[in-house]
Amino acid sequence: MTLCNRSRVRRFGFVGPVGVALTTLVVMVAFAGTAGATDLTPDSSGADPNGAPPPPPPMPEPGTVGSPTAPPPAGSTAAVLQQASDEDTGVGLHLFYLQPELGFGVANLGSSTTGRDLGTTSGPAIGFGAGAEFITFQLGGRLRNIFTPNFDLWSLGGELNYQPGSGKFWPRLGLSVGYAWVNHWSTDYCGASCALVDVHGIDVGARGGFQYFVTSSLEVGADAGIDALFLKRPSINTLDPNFSGDGSGTGFSAVAMVHLGLHLP
Repeated sequence: MTLCNRSRVRRFGFVGPVGVALTTLVVMVAFAGTAGATDLTPDSSGADPNGAPPPPPPMPEPGTVGSPTAPPPAGSTAAVLQQASDEDTGVGLHLFYLQPELGFGVANLGSSTTGRDLGTTSGPAIGFGAGAEFITFQLGGRLRNIFTPNFDLWSLGGELNYQPGSGKFWPRLGLSVGYAWVNHWSTDYCGASCALVDVHGIDVGARGGFQYFVTSSLEVGADAGIDALFLKRPSINTLDPNFSGDGSGTGFSAVAMVHLGLHLP
């Protein structure tokens, strides 16, 4: 091999590795520049990279799959509201109720009348209830009157009703305590002394019925009830011996009523 060829081989033998290294360096610099340009590209979404993180997705409803909260106890206020919401009944939450009513009643004054026994008598009945409402409870008052051929029996008292319903149909059970009195006596019973006869006492009752919501605020319903009457009659100044002494006794009344209810707001 000539001297010229040896020099050429040595030159190429040196230039070859250097060329490869330079080529690799150029490729790496070009790649780094491309990556840097990509990183500097603005975010097309318009979100502020330094802003608050996006809110987490909403939690599932209590009692549903994926919810950490157990469903409310059956029959509770929360359960009734949840069921009404799920069923989309539109009944909603009310704070007050007004209920005029009409029906039929029977009454017996027991031995409180003394003298002639009036026995059990009956006639039409009217009433009006109003009060506050707390989903499954009603707390209010009610006025009722039973018109009989011998007398009118009035009662006025407070009532507590439990209504474990949902949707449009609400059964109702209630207790009441109040005051009862009698007026408009038949002259066949007390003659000229009727204006002086005073029979009154305590009225304790229980009743049950239902309410059906036609709209979110208007319902129709029916109730049946029975009351115990603890009555007394003071003596009066009269020549009639039947009323010359005090009288007392236990009687009862019973009613079957239909009503129209307005629930506010």
